[in-house]
Amino acid sequence: MPQEENPMRNGLTLDEKDYRELLTYLPEGVVITDLDETLIFVNDEFASMLGYMSKELVGMNVKSLISEREIVLLEKESAKRAIGVSSAYNLRMIRKDGGEIIVKISGVPRRNEEDNVIGTMAVVIDITAEREKELELLKLSSAIAASPTSVVITDLEGTIEYVNPRFSELTGYTAKEAIGNNPRVLKSGRTPPEVYNELWETIKSGKVWRGRFINRMKNGELYWEDAWISPIKNHEGSITHFVAVKEDITRNVVAEEKLKLSNKELELYASFLQHDLRNDLHVLMNHAEAALMMIETESRVFEYIQIVQAASERMVNLLDIFGHPAETDETTIIDILERAKTQAEKTHSNLTVNIEIDTENSEIKSARLIPMVFDNLLRNAARFAEKNVTVTITVSRNENGISIIVSDDGPGIPNEIQLRLFEKGASTTGGGHGLYLTKKVIESYGGKINYVQNMNQTGTCFHILLPAK
Repeated sequence: MPQEENPMRNGLTLDEKDYRELLTYLPEGVVITDLDETLIFVNDEFASMLGYMSKELVGMNVKSLISEREIVLLEKESAKRAIGVSSAYNLRMIRKDGGEIIVKISGVPRRNEEDNVIGTMAVVIDITAEREKELELLKLSSAIAASPTSVVITDLEGTIEYVNPRFSELTGYTAKEAIGNNPRVLKSGRTPPEVYNELWETIKSGKVWRGRFINRMKNGELYWEDAWISPIKNHEGSITHFVAVKEDITRNVVAEEKLKLSNKELELYASFLQHDLRNDLHVLMNHAEAALMMIETESRVFEYIQIVQAASERMVNLLDIFGHPAETDETTIIDILERAKTQAEKTHSNLTVNIEIDTENSEIKSARLIPMVFDNLLRNAARFAEKNVTVTITVSRNENGISIIVSDDGPGIPNEIQLRLFEKGASTTGGGHGLYLTKKVIESYGGKINYVQNMNQTGTCFHILLPAK
């Protein structure tokens, strides 16, 4: 007598067997387990998720495919299905290669013909990539929320869909007030209409627009902001939204305006000062010249008046330096030194200046303020000398530029001053701005000045390096 076929095979009814082929080729993962979560059927998609062959997984327990921290969750959901309740949850599973994936499981109780629960049938979907995208979006949204710049997202018509906290902090409009509104609520009337026209033409063509707005806060206060507005495109390349990143520059603009006003006032003050000083100095020079014509040349008074006349001429020359636009023509350091020598020896009767040249090419550029450097060094040498003093200026050229050594045979500089020689206020007689300004002038032309320590402790020596032409 032929043996009757068993209606149950591996826990599957014949009806379920008819669906085996259908389940095998579904695009989602499908698993069937018994009450102990042992796999009795998996389709190819599920096996592929974990890097196995289907036949390798049949007979394995789901608990062996998850980390220990997930076992409590699995047992909880399995218990629900054991009493006939469907469940849906996310689970971290371990691939054959040790990698980890996140899956979404939608499981229903599997029953036999007596309607008893004998296991689970579940659809499994790999959501690892989706979760990674969600995490990236979370990071991005957190960064935008914490950004020190305002961020606004609008639809194609300019209706606001998102603003970050900085927008509300700056404008005074809450997110609830701003969303659904249009950015034109911020218009102050101070930004030219053509700016907005250019903005819309640029972003609708798919390009990034950069510009500046003068906007108005909710409380009516004006503020300035630099903006970068760009289109957001979908996968098909169609523009769906616009995003604006805006930086508040109000403090900078206000500071610039104050600086411009200060500069204008300073220019006006300087013009008045130059006019009045020049007039008074010319009066002084004319009277000094007249006095010299009336006094014998051997007289001490004659010598004093010469000093006054030379000092007045120096002041006029200084006013000329600041009263004319910056020079752009090349000049030579030799010409500057010769003029400084003539002026200094005329002003200071105790001073002798020797210039030694060791180069044929001493041209430098933009030397408008350089004469002040040598005027100051020569004046200091004469001023601090107890008697007659000789200054020797040696000029040479090397690969770094024009090298100038200015040395004297005077009393030198006290040790306590040497370490802070070029600091503002460093002086033995008060003031202390001369060498500070000298250093600033030289550095503004890309040069350097250093104090050279004299081992004999006599005299003063400075080394100056200026860029050559």
